[in-house]
Amino acid sequence: MLKEKLIKSGKVFIIGIAGDSGSGKTTFANGIKRMFGDDIVSHITLDDYHVYDREMRERLGITPLHPSANNLKLVETHLYLLKKGEKIKKPTYNHKTGTFGEWEDFESTPIVIVEGLHTLYDGIRDYIDFKIFVDPARYIKRLWKIKRDVEERGYDRDKVIREIIRREPDYKRYIDFQKIYADVVIKILPSSIQSTERIKYLVDSREEVYKVRLILKKTDIPLESVSLNIDISDLVKASERDFSIGFFSDYYYAEKASFIDIDGFLNVDIFKSLFDSLRKEIGDGEIKVESEYVNAIEFSKLLVCWKLVEVLKHSLRL
Repeated sequence: MLKEKLIKSGKVFIIGIAGDSGSGKTTFANGIKRMFGDDIVSHITLDDYHVYDREMRERLGITPLHPSANNLKLVETHLYLLKKGEKIKKPTYNHKTGTFGEWEDFESTPIVIVEGLHTLYDGIRDYIDFKIFVDPARYIKRLWKIKRDVEERGYDRDKVIREIIRREPDYKRYIDFQKIYADVVIKILPSSIQSTERIKYLVDSREEVYKVRLILKKTDIPLESVSLNIDISDLVKASERDFSIGFFSDYYYAEKASFIDIDGFLNVDIFKSLFDSLRKEIGDGEIKVESEYVNAIEFSKLLVCWKLVEVLKHSLRL
């Protein structure tokens, strides 16, 4: 299995996930971690490398998105050491208090996930083997950030809203451009299925329905065949939940790319071949789905993991 090969190789493979605050980076990081298992995957957040605590940032009028508010050179040094398989001592940051904690020991594992605002920034991306950028639509990102910061971190709602507005210029200056360097860009958009004229959504609009556009840059890495199983008879009988899948090819910032659109809820039987492929490479214990249907975000996690598996296999053959 791939896990055993990774462990035996002695290599350290670094996955970088970049994007704005509240964009869903941690969600995708946790998805990859669950897929491969805690025994071979470790996780670093670059928020720990802030230079100033929350109070000092407010005094200086600087946001965490500004490169000078982060010790990016220390990040580079730590990634260099982790690639060599060495142990590091890293800083920690507490989001609830907005202050720094004790420095902690961190050891390399076969896969290290690094997620943060500047993961694909100049210098840092040189140490990243697989680059992901999470890019939700503006209003979705705002909604998620307010929900997370108020409900999970206990921040004042009005302050969160003011901070979102204050940060937007820095996002455009220092974060958004990083998607140019990503191997996979995950765009999360409003669903095209959720029509206000349809009875189903008028009766029950509690479900969060999104459309995901995966942008995968073309590589020379050979990919194993994976098919989707769509039962036309179920569609005719209207027994399936609403979903759509689309594909086109185009250029993304001057590089050839595949664009895959996923919307709505997909029956797990549709992507059984994808499950089987991942189980074959990783192992049965790590691939789990709790329900009969998954939304576009969950399905996109599987596609990203499939692409990651193929990149890992190619890396181990080199």
